[in-house]
Amino acid sequence: MSDSTELNREIEIKLDLGSFTNYLKLVGFLGQIEQEDRHINGFFDTEDYRLSKKGWALRVRAESKRGLVTVKSIPTREGVAVIRQEIEAEISRGHALDVINLAKDVMSIDNMVIEHVKQQVGGRSLTRLVMFENVRQRKVFKIADHSYLLEVDKTEYSDGSVDYELELELADTRNLEVIEDKLRRLFHSLDIPFVHQSESKFHRALKKANIFQG
Repeated sequence: MSDSTELNREIEIKLDLGSFTNYLKLVGFLGQIEQEDRHINGFFDTEDYRLSKKGWALRVRAESKRGLVTVKSIPTREGVAVIRQEIEAEISRGHALDVINLAKDVMSIDNMVIEHVKQQVGGRSLTRLVMFENVRQRKVFKIADHSYLLEVDKTEYSDGSVDYELELELADTRNLEVIEDKLRRLFHSLDIPFVHQSESKFHRALKKANIFQG
């Protein structure tokens, strides 16, 4: 994840853990967690999904100590990796919560992320499509000669359902085969099916809320 207000490339491996049991297996194997954070996420678009039709998704997130505003492009794939273009900027946690809870207009945020959104939708107002909470546990994990930050997520949606997944963010795609092989071996040793997560949390949330973008 980048804190830049320039367009950046986000490269991630996302694996569906499938169940709470598998989540516990992975968390138990990883041992002492470096960091745990709770995220409150809100996603916004025009009523006719103009931003999505232009190929972008706008998220406002409140973390434990800060807020983030992020716009991400439709993903592409390279092997096991999901690649998106993104612009991200930090705001205060209080400001993020106000926007997510509709106490403040998301379009009133003054940064490059919202400027980019305005270029896509013009003067149209945005509405909150979905919101959900996520508990993220982070652990540094060594693969070959490199250390990677594993992010283990437990996500609860508005319908009460819960998803579990593993995310690993990369600087580039040079070692994808080595990383995938190591993760496959790890999952096999823990008796966890190795399943790529093909949908973003946002799109899963839309489905669970019975929202279908036209």
